Amino acid sequence: MVNDRRERDSDQVFSELSEDLGHLVDELYEDVGKLSRLLRRAFPGTQPDEAEIRARRDKLRRADVEPSDAEREAARLQEEARGKHTIYAVTARHHRRKPFESDWVGHTQSVRVTLPRTRAEAQPIWTYLGVVKAEDHLLFSIEEIVEGYAARFGARPQIQRLDLVTGARHYDLDRFSPISVFLAYEQVDDKQASFYVYESGSAQGNPAALYYAPTMGATLLEHAGFQFTPFACKTNWYTGKLIMNRARTEPSVVSISIAQQRDGERHYLELTASFEVVEPGKVVWPVALQIQAALRVFAIAQGMGCKLELWEWGLGQLGRSAFDWIAEPPDRGTSEGYSGCTRDAPS
Repeated sequence: MVNDRRERDSDQVFSELSEDLGHLVDELYEDVGKLSRLLRRAFPGTQPDEAEIRARRDKLRRADVEPSDAEREAARLQEEARGKHTIYAVTARHHRRKPFESDWVGHTQSVRVTLPRTRAEAQPIWTYLGVVKAEDHLLFSIEEIVEGYAARFGARPQIQRLDLVTGARHYDLDRFSPISVFLAYEQVDDKQASFYVYESGSAQGNPAALYYAPTMGATLLEHAGFQFTPFACKTNWYTGKLIMNRARTEPSVVSISIAQQRDGERHYLELTASFEVVEPGKVVWPVALQIQAALRVFAIAQGMGCKLELWEWGLGQLGRSAFDWIAEPPDRGTSEGYSGCTRDAPS
């Protein structure tokens, strides 16, 4: 059971986060062109055009004032799913050690769903946080994870159930899920999984790369395979591990250590995400989390010595003042080779 104090604490965190970021989202949405450039500059794999952003803005505003029939239906489906799936409050820590120290904690939400045997059987899964869809993931079935495992390790596992812990698409609009976790079970009623798979994604909710672990206790060592921010590189090395709770029934901590070399040399960043099972409460708009992440990117870009336009510099300063930092990055500096592959500025 989740104790009452933890439930109240999580609800308070997400309520305050929604209010604070809601005002900021409204302000940025007033200039759709600037918001489009912000997302493209902060997240290299993100290419939203102005028409798409404008359409999402209008849907977000209607959802609170005069929702369309489709938006009312999405809200109804989410509310009807209350209590049907496990919901998690996720606390994510980003601790950069090179070329300077930058340390901060973000909050997001995830839900656990059970996937079909084949992708052909896949249907949208409505949850209290939103809808979980096959097109938001690189795999979405038992058949696909078995094939992926066999290609990676040369053996076909016997899997009868596959659960996915991930961020949902709120009202079928926006999604924020940098890390999702697949849990594979040998039997349908098993309480403990036999192996896991990480799925990394973009800030816009697009899936990017899969990382297979042969067993539950295994540590991953893989190329990143994608570029989440301008400071990352596809050839970076991820060392990761999933820690389950004491009963080994729920994810407790996802950890990823990032270095530029396979042996851990030029290690510069540690990412951890802690999972807490909670009752359905306040749902944070994913777009608010995307914007918070973007402003932090620009704050870090200042310390990297990136070439920023005046408005981008201003967003970096806003990121410093609007959000809490355990260790705030400097507003001047150089990358020392820790910004991207061969460049020093977002592109």
